[in-house]
This record gives sequence, C-alpha cells and structure tokens, in this order.
Amino acid sequence: MMNKWDKWTSNSAAILWRISGLLFLSLLWLHQAGEEGGVILLLFLIVMTLARWRFQLPGWTVLFDQAACFIAILYWPFAAFGLALPIFESMYKRSPIYILPIGLFPFLPEASILHVAVFILAALSGAILGGWENDTKKNQIEADQQRRDRYELENLKDELLLANVQVARLAELAERNRIAQQLHDDVGHELTASVLALQAYEHLQKEGDPTAPEMFNLAKERLSKSAVYLRETVHNLKPVKELGIEGMHDICDRFTLCPVNFRVFGDTSKVTANLWAIIYPTLKEALTNIIRHAKPTQVEISFDISPHIIRLSVQNDGVEAVNKKVHGSGVGLRNLRQRAKAVGGSITTDTHRGYQLICVLPIENPDKSKGGTIYENPDSR
Repeated sequence: MMNKWDKWTSNSAAILWRISGLLFLSLLWLHQAGEEGGVILLLFLIVMTLARWRFQLPGWTVLFDQAACFIAILYWPFAAFGLALPIFESMYKRSPIYILPIGLFPFLPEASILHVAVFILAALSGAILGGWENDTKKNQIEADQQRRDRYELENLKDELLLANVQVARLAELAERNRIAQQLHDDVGHELTASVLALQAYEHLQKEGDPTAPEMFNLAKERLSKSAVYLRETVHNLKPVKELGIEGMHDICDRFTLCPVNFRVFGDTSKVTANLWAIIYPTLKEALTNIIRHAKPTQVEISFDISPHIIRLSVQNDGVEAVNKKVHGSGVGLRNLRQRAKAVGGSITTDTHRGYQLICVLPIENPDKSKGGTIYENPDSR
C-alpha cells in the first residue's frame, strides 16, 4: 500500500511555503486595516507566485518582487516582510546573487531583528527545498538512464539471439547445400553411370556381343564406387567437434601449462547454443591469460548448471605472477563482459586467493519438471 507521503515532493513543499508567506502578509494587511499599498503589493506577489507555479520564470525575475516590496514599504511598513518571498525564490532556484539588493534593507528605518530572522528562515527554507529539488531531478535522470540502458540491453539481447538463430539457420542451409552437391557430384554421377552400363550390358547380351561381361563388370564397379561415396557422405554428416561439454573438455585438453582439474555439476543439456557461444571464448580467454601472465601449479575449473543460472569458475594459484592486465580491462575481457551483459549475465574477477574468473549467465525458461542430474569428472592432468 502506498504511503500518503510518497506523493509529497519538493515542488509541493515550495508551493505550501509560498502560500503560507502570502497568508502571513494578508493577515498583516488585515491587521493594519487594509492599507492601499499593501493590497497592491499582495496582488502583485500573488500574480508572480502563480506565474512561477505555472511557468519556468528565470531567476532574475525576483528583482521585480524586491522592487515592488521596496516601493510598498514607503506606504506600508509591513511590506518589508514581503522580501522573504524573493529571498526564498532565489535560494530555491540556486541563484543567491539576485538577492543582493536586499543588502540595502538594514539601512532602512523599518529594519529590525524580526525581519532578519524571517529573512534567514526564508533563505534556509529555499536552500533546503532547492537541494531536495536538485536531488529529485538527479534521481529522475539516473532512473531514466537506467531504464534506457535496460531497454538497450534488451534490444541488444534480442539482436544477439536473432543473430544466433540466423547464423544457425544459414549454417544448416549451407550444410544441406554441401550434402546435396556432394550427393549430386559423386553418388549421383556414379549411379547414373551404373544405370547406363547396365542398359548397355542388357543390349549387348541380347545381341550376343562378347564384350557384354566387360560392361557388366563396369556397372558393378560403378555401383561399388557409389556405395563408397554414399558411406563417406553419411560419415561426414557427423560434426568434427562435439558441441556442448565435449568442447570444453577439448579446450582443457589443449592446455598443457599445468594440471587442470575440470569438474561439471548439473544438466548440460539446459545450456543453449547462444550461451555456449559465450562460455567457450570465456574459458579460452581465462586459460590464455593464465599462460601469458601467471605461473600456476594447478588450475581449477568448475562448471555449475543450476535450474536458473550457469556459473563457470576458472581459478589458478599463480599469485606472485598475476599481472594487472589479467584482471584489468583487456580488450578480450571487455568484449566478453559486454556479451555476457547482453544476455543478463556478468563476468567478474577475484584476486583474493590466486586469480579467479567467474562467469554467471541466466538460463531462460528453465524446465522445472526436469531434475538436474549431476555429472562430475574430477580428472587431473
């Protein structure tokens, strides 16, 4: 439930202060049996207050208020209290330079300690409410910027996901075209040649030509070649490198600087293709930085898949050799952080114990009906 004070703003407080000041002057005017100079001043100040409430008047307009008050003092001494309004407005708008003419007031015979106290109260009230107004504007600007950043990140995320889908689709089409071309060029040609050879054999056999057996052997040879080409084509359908966790094992196998302890927890089937596209280069970047900047004796790699997030941790014990470039703002690490941020994740580093790189990525639309199986491979090489 919203608190009734949640709608209270600095602008509301400023309006309340102005109304209170005008009511105070009105009571003084009624107490003095209604001087004509007082009513003119009150009307002028009311008009200026309404104008400031409705429009964004420049700060120098308070000079008109001060001039009106100084003129009204000649006919109504209590008009001096009206100077509190322009003092408040100047401090509220952060323009104290425009209240310098009020410095002449102490030299007037109407000046008293009560006037000074009212002026100080007006200045403090304006400064406090003005600070409140500035803080509110800064918070609004920051909130707008955060909303804009979130909107841009969502757009970037959608673009990346769409690009991944398009790349996968193009790769699929390219592979289909390659298979079709290979079947046409190799298997298709051999089968066509075999059919023609069999037709020639049938014709030669009917005529009793002695070359008929030779033509039959040629047809058999062509059929054998087409079977070989077909078998090779089917064999090549299998990808050279396995996707998923096998790719991570392959990256770790190629790291020979020191032993690697690679452990996996959770169901890796939950990791989508676009997340693998971030995890692979992150692991490569971490191991590359270790080779360049550290001298570890052991590397610990942990890959955790929970129902909602993925966490990749790469840690080594090369404390004395860790260079600032490893945990700084290298180009590779900056690019990876942008890619992780685009999908709602993050990449951080920790040098408390050795050097550790942590990549956390969210899993979208997790299948809660599946229980995560645990797979652990603590092989040390």
